[in-house]
Amino acid sequence: MKVSQDLSILFYLRYDTLNPKGKATICVRMTVTGLPKDGFSIGYQVDPSKFDKKASAVIGRSAEVIEINNQIQHVRGELLRHYSLLKKQGATVTPTMIKNAYLGVHQEKQTLLQVVDFHNGKFKEKVDKGKRENSTYKKWLTTKDKITAFLSGVLKMKDIPLERIEFSFAEDFFDYLTLTEGIQDNTAMKYLKNTKQLLKLAVQRKWLQCNPLQDYVCSYINPERDILTVAELSILYHKELSIPRLQEAKDAYVFMTLTGYAYKDALLLTPDSISKYFDGDDWIVKNREKTWCRENVHLLPLAKEILRKYREHPHCVANNVLLPIKSNQRFNGYLKEISDFCGIRKNLTTHTARHTFATTVTLANGVPLETVSAMLGHKSIRTTQIYAKIVASKVSEDMQVLKHRFNLKLPESMLSKVVA
Repeated sequence: MKVSQDLSILFYLRYDTLNPKGKATICVRMTVTGLPKDGFSIGYQVDPSKFDKKASAVIGRSAEVIEINNQIQHVRGELLRHYSLLKKQGATVTPTMIKNAYLGVHQEKQTLLQVVDFHNGKFKEKVDKGKRENSTYKKWLTTKDKITAFLSGVLKMKDIPLERIEFSFAEDFFDYLTLTEGIQDNTAMKYLKNTKQLLKLAVQRKWLQCNPLQDYVCSYINPERDILTVAELSILYHKELSIPRLQEAKDAYVFMTLTGYAYKDALLLTPDSISKYFDGDDWIVKNREKTWCRENVHLLPLAKEILRKYREHPHCVANNVLLPIKSNQRFNGYLKEISDFCGIRKNLTTHTARHTFATTVTLANGVPLETVSAMLGHKSIRTTQIYAKIVASKVSEDMQVLKHRFNLKLPESMLSKVVA
């Protein structure tokens, strides 16, 4: 019986508990939308033939029947009362919480790993529905592994109640990741950031009063990012390689430098991704796979030339894609060979291509930072500022202009004031 928008209460018989007289135990089961069911016995047994499932009542007028039916109504009323009280506390009410409240069982405090499992379970549901990426889900599983290893190795605990987590937890966790596991500082900070996010979730769910790591600053060291110069990009574009797999990988890489697309986004581009936009030119308008933010990229003539080259390529036709890109591991391996053939002493990766688009192709040619941010599909322009490092040639060019414009020469009418 549905007694509220979220809560259903059902009374039923357990036939596996038949006593010698053939009577079954009356049980109650609670269901809250989207959460595991739970229930318990109400302490009475009845002849199955006298139990009305639809009415959740025993048929008859004897004193015993009246007592049982009164108990059923009492249990239903008490479960509803406890459900309402728990809802007023603002927490997510589970069937187990209602049962424990009714039975007078002390509600166990939530633990950190329980919050992790709750978060990851919800995230997996989104992955299964195609709303989040499985690769991101795997990172959350790794976060759980790191937390579990830290609890076991340093705190000597299998789990920790949320209320026992203090600010020092973050400092000790960071030290464990960097000193014991040898993880780089920036990577360790990502695990700390995830942990802060989990505790924020616990606060939102009313499992924790305040986030003990709220004031912990996750600082990152911006790494030096390789970018290609105009000369290096020109060499790549014009270089003809006799090995087809390398030529295809090189062209796909150059396309990424001309559009800013990451590997996964370029991999999934189809002919339907291209459309005539408001200006009548060819654009690729799609959501970025990593963040699901909109990426609107106006295709440059050189990028369109690469796409025309592979329009009839067997791989592209068979898979309905724009570029003949293979697996990420193979693709990165091909790029190492390509850099050797082209004499480029830089580590070519799909990230390098994205950085090159943000700097050499766009910002160095006067494209505003806000425009670059939109094309890269960034949620915040601050992210673009990290990616987009102005190349030295652009700085030199701007300073040359400034050198000819800026001076402190006094007008002749004012010379007398300084000569005297």
